[in-house]
Amino acid sequence: MTKPLLFLLCLLTWSSVQSAVLSETGVFLLPMNCSELLPDPGPFVNYFEAVGRGMVTSNKKLSNRIFRVLAIREKVTDAMDRQRDQHPIDIIIRKTLCFFREQKEPLKPVLYDDENFISYLSAAISEIETKVNEVVYQWELDLAQRLEYEKIIDKNQQLILSMKRQAEKEAEAEVKKIAQRAKAKAKFP
Repeated sequence: MTKPLLFLLCLLTWSSVQSAVLSETGVFLLPMNCSELLPDPGPFVNYFEAVGRGMVTSNKKLSNRIFRVLAIREKVTDAMDRQRDQHPIDIIIRKTLCFFREQKEPLKPVLYDDENFISYLSAAISEIETKVNEVVYQWELDLAQRLEYEKIIDKNQQLILSMKRQAEKEAEAEVKKIAQRAKAKAKFP
């Protein structure tokens, strides 16, 4: 009972160390750990890019589509708010790769050029592109709505400031009138 648990723990630790070591040069093995408790998408994005690089000569169409997804990811990253917890395209890439890891090859090391993985990714790339386009559309829609709300708030802020200035002028004039009446009444014959 403890030997399989110890083996699994060592395997998970090794995959984390391996992805950390290879993050500078690229990840050429599909990460073993898809735990939501470790939300670092770096190894998955690096592996996805490694697949694109590895397929440049043998499967140009797939490679081009992978690089297009990564280019869109970079464009969104450059313009995206830093307020979000995770990059939405990273989540799509991670879920796609983790599905293969969990459903198809849970224990076997999967190289970037593994035939089974390449056929899986070739079939899934259209869905990835669709989801990426939906994410970008939603992000652009949210951005446009936020800008419209900010315009309305700015417009209302100007109106509020104008109304406050007008109210201050009216209050000042009224206080002067009241003060003059009080002075007139305070004069004794």
